[in-house]
Amino acid sequence: MGKTMERTPSGRAMALLALICIGHQSGLSGAQQASQSASSTPGFSGFSVSVTLSDKARKLLTDQKETMIVAAYFSGFPKPGTPRKYVSDMGEIGLGQANVEIAPGAIAKFGPVKLKQDALNQVDTKGPQLLINVYSGRKSSPDNLLDCGIYEDGLAPVEGKTIPISCKLIGE
Repeated sequence: MGKTMERTPSGRAMALLALICIGHQSGLSGAQQASQSASSTPGFSGFSVSVTLSDKARKLLTDQKETMIVAAYFSGFPKPGTPRKYVSDMGEIGLGQANVEIAPGAIAKFGPVKLKQDALNQVDTKGPQLLINVYSGRKSSPDNLLDCGIYEDGLAPVEGKTIPISCKLIGE
């Protein structure tokens, strides 16, 4: 399917993880963040994310009535001649983002995915890329409680599919 990675996110993933914290601290709901980041344009049919928790993580989240945020970041690589205004400092084109808050055991559903059309027109032949991060909803603690794998690969291969992500408690 794609690349599902455990614990050691790339530099790109770390930078986007920092954006998650900024977005979470903004006070916007996931739907508000998604609507601010991705305009209403033609997109992709959607995908789901299934989060598997270790026994300790499931117990703690359930006992503390904690949720999880599944964050999807859409980007692309610029084609030759792309105007600089579309290209980030990381050399990528931002196409949007969406967050879904779920309870332990639930599946996060994304779709249909709507990407920024003007930016999408600047993406190379690899097409839109997807980064999935998962972190605790911070209802019971101001800090993230989870150490989760990530998904980082193309968007097209996961259309209509479920992406598995495994999580455990930080320090477990």
